[in-house]
Amino acid sequence: MSATIGAALKKILVALLSDPKVIKTIFGIIIGIIIIVVMPIIAVVSVFNGSMDIDTDKLNQSIQENISAEQMENLQLINDTMTEVENQLKNKKLSDYNTQAEVIYLFSLSDKSEDEDFVKNFVSCFKKNQSDEDLIKTVNQKFGTEIKYDEFQKMMQSIKGAEISTAGFTDKTTKNNLDLVKWCENAYKNGWGYIYGGYGQVCTKQYLDQQASLYPGNNEAGSEMRQVGEKWLGKRVVDCIGLIKSYAWYNADSDQITVGSNGFTDCGANTIRNNVKEGGAISTMPDIPGLAVWMDGHIGVYVGNGEVIEAQGTAYGVVKTQLKNRGWTKWMKIPNIKYVEVKSK
Repeated sequence: MSATIGAALKKILVALLSDPKVIKTIFGIIIGIIIIVVMPIIAVVSVFNGSMDIDTDKLNQSIQENISAEQMENLQLINDTMTEVENQLKNKKLSDYNTQAEVIYLFSLSDKSEDEDFVKNFVSCFKKNQSDEDLIKTVNQKFGTEIKYDEFQKMMQSIKGAEISTAGFTDKTTKNNLDLVKWCENAYKNGWGYIYGGYGQVCTKQYLDQQASLYPGNNEAGSEMRQVGEKWLGKRVVDCIGLIKSYAWYNADSDQITVGSNGFTDCGANTIRNNVKEGGAISTMPDIPGLAVWMDGHIGVYVGNGEVIEAQGTAYGVVKTQLKNRGWTKWMKIPNIKYVEVKSK
């Protein structure tokens, strides 16, 4: 396989790793390799650029029909090794590094799976509160690899942009203001984009075309915004109220965002005010993280410390701004969100 094709396939695999439906099919993390084995390169590239959807049933059938016993054995070894790595990271309370471990192992260390004490040595590279740059240095020193941090960082950014993260949640079984704040912070850190009408979908060209057709205005998703929106390809996208809806409609048990679930009806930034039971002028806003802040046609989430996270527009995506002097006129408690005040220590 040429270096060019190999590099392209790595990019494709990064995209596939970010699709939860694909991750949960067959052997999880190794599904990308299976696709590379059994699908033509043109078809795989189509998956990557968003011009082709993945039919997991047909994929399963294709695997059974095309993959050899030897290939399946190798893939099983990769899967078993990664499972053991994740188990050991969990035992050390380092599960937050699972994605980094998957990427490093799959792209750079899978050929070392049968080395003596491989899993133990690999897991020893991970430390609490460790930066990704230090992690890469440690792995290179331990295994004699030459992983480039900037390339690894680009892979992680691609994956994180489509990842649903619940890191730091206090209670996944309820919808509460503290976890809404965490959700918004994770969306901001992971670089979620803005597409009018979005509520957490992974952005594809088909999705951009669909939204441009549904909302043709230039201040919506059509006209010039259709082209601007291409900067968000491969990332999760929301609009201003969609950032709130993505959390409200997220179901931890299925890892899916389901429209209308959890008692939160579909609404716009203005129509949500009709169901608000507690709110007022922005000058009277209490310092409670997770409150919504509102101006005509736009809404954001107050995250504390005088800051707001909002899906600002197609050109900006999910951003963090200052509460003051932004033009907010109202605050409100979001319906069906349980508000728990942060207790001072």
